[in-house]
Amino acid sequence: MGFERNYPVKFPTKQLNNKNYSKKSCQSKMNPWFITGFSDAEASFIVSMYKTDNAKLKWRVTPNFSIHIHIKDIELLKSIRHTLGVGKVRKNSINTAIYRVDNLQDLQVIVDHFDKYSLIGAKVSDFVLFKQCYELIKKKQHLTQEGLEKIVALKSNLNKGLSQVLKEAFPNIVPVPRPQYNFNGIPDPFWISGFVSGDSTFSVSLEKSKNKIGYRVRLIFGTCLHVRDQALLIGIANYFYNNILIGKYIYESEKREYILLQIKNYSDIVNKIIPFFNKYYILGVKSLDFSDFKKVAEIMETTEHLTESGFSKIVKIVEKMNLDRNNFQSSVT
Repeated sequence: MGFERNYPVKFPTKQLNNKNYSKKSCQSKMNPWFITGFSDAEASFIVSMYKTDNAKLKWRVTPNFSIHIHIKDIELLKSIRHTLGVGKVRKNSINTAIYRVDNLQDLQVIVDHFDKYSLIGAKVSDFVLFKQCYELIKKKQHLTQEGLEKIVALKSNLNKGLSQVLKEAFPNIVPVPRPQYNFNGIPDPFWISGFVSGDSTFSVSLEKSKNKIGYRVRLIFGTCLHVRDQALLIGIANYFYNNILIGKYIYESEKREYILLQIKNYSDIVNKIIPFFNKYYILGVKSLDFSDFKKVAEIMETTEHLTESGFSKIVKIVEKMNLDRNNFQSSVT
């Protein structure tokens, strides 16, 4: 779970149980743009409000920044925590881990980070609203009725908006409009590696074919986002293709709620995708999927995938990819 060059043994799939590697990983500082890219994919800016008899206005207001992911990537969270120097990482359940920053002084570090290394997806609107709430809380304005109502108005369009309890408690609140999101391009290649580490897949499709072995092997790099992030997805495609063939790689779902970027062409994979992520590293368990992805590409480069023995090698590699790298769901169709 870290830079491939740092693996103490040759095969990265062995790292899942390597305790020394885990300790080394969380001691390595990360590129700040990687953190921003990963946050665009996985982070949340939250302002919680709940009733309490211990507060003058009967409401407790607590802001926090959190990244909630599968437990297999807890070392990645530890690296983020080590780099930023604030917050805590803990197991949240049997299958999940969370990095959370909720101390007011520590949250200033988070705000400063995203002021300098700005989010570029639709999540930037949440950050803007969160920051305004945070500034009010920092000035203790949430302890006044006017300040509390300002926070509720801001919270109305933050993430999923107000709960039913808050709507009933503050029926006359006029919501602050959600800040308009404008995509302005990819700021740094490490933003892409961070975002892809959180929200993309490296997969191998084994499709029935009329060739000698009966199957076609296809490498697929894909990212699926809510349609509100369409400009961001097109921006990623532009980064690799310089405004060429965009329509070929972007697909919208029938319900038009999600949009998918898929790159399947073998030449594009070996000439664009693999060299890029060799230079700007994937981190976390997904780096193991990328490593296996490359192994399949190497087999295909020699055309060994067209033989029974080569195809068998690929099937064994695919058995370890994606999901939890323990439960194999066959992609042979």
